[in-house]
Amino acid sequence: MNEQDLKRAFEDVVVASSPRPSMDPRVALDRAHKARSRRRASVTGAVVAVLVVGVGLGSAFALNPQGTKEYVLGAGPSSSHRGVPDPEWGEQWPVGQNDRTATNGPQADRGKQLLELARASVPAGYDAPDLQYKTPGMAGGMLRGQAQIITNKGETPQVWEYTASVPVRKGDKVGRLTVRVSTPNPKAPTDPCAQVNGYLGNSGAGGCKTYDVAGNQVATAASMTSGPASTWASYRAANGWTVTVGQAEEYSDSGYPKLDSQPFFTPALAELAADPKFLLGS
Repeated sequence: MNEQDLKRAFEDVVVASSPRPSMDPRVALDRAHKARSRRRASVTGAVVAVLVVGVGLGSAFALNPQGTKEYVLGAGPSSSHRGVPDPEWGEQWPVGQNDRTATNGPQADRGKQLLELARASVPAGYDAPDLQYKTPGMAGGMLRGQAQIITNKGETPQVWEYTASVPVRKGDKVGRLTVRVSTPNPKAPTDPCAQVNGYLGNSGAGGCKTYDVAGNQVATAASMTSGPASTWASYRAANGWTVTVGQAEEYSDSGYPKLDSQPFFTPALAELAADPKFLLGS
């Protein structure tokens, strides 16, 4: 400590003390030393805190530059696939894929997850066994789940669709439950009726009916195209994910007799479409 430091510390003690401290030089010097020590401790603590935070952010930035930037700026996660990073692309398809369908990795896992969720959603009185096709020329199981990339290389955001098809059995008769989930797609319609009819290929929005499910609008419509009679419900979540659920009395080409009626009443189908479990952790 030089003379100027001692003088400044001594003045700090004099100003901060009440009543006026003793002018005994030994007492004043002792207090001056203590004041200087406190200042040094405060400065050292602040420097250490800054260094710790800096090291932590530096490590985080090395592992996740975008996430660290969002943390510093106070922004939330920007990915539409929360917890599942977008895959890297090869020459034409995401790495590890031979076409649009993912057969392994986190996206394929989501397809499997959706299948199990759909299978567990059949109403009371029905089951969803792993049936095999009976129709000649049709092989394999009737439980189908997949994940596929909709956008092409270089397009952002990447859009993924997950689809599950489940045989719904009652007695010896079998129908079908289908669930399709999409990550946010800027090109998709926001109107629920346009969404469900567009998915079905129906012209216009004729026959569409909406239901309020916990404050959310869910659109329902019957298929106008050829094939088994079916009813569908579409829901768009606040985060942009969409869910479309369909039911049919018949599982096409399965070789099983069709159900006497569709498994769900239409309002119940709308409720199922709005179930947050189908958002796959988004």
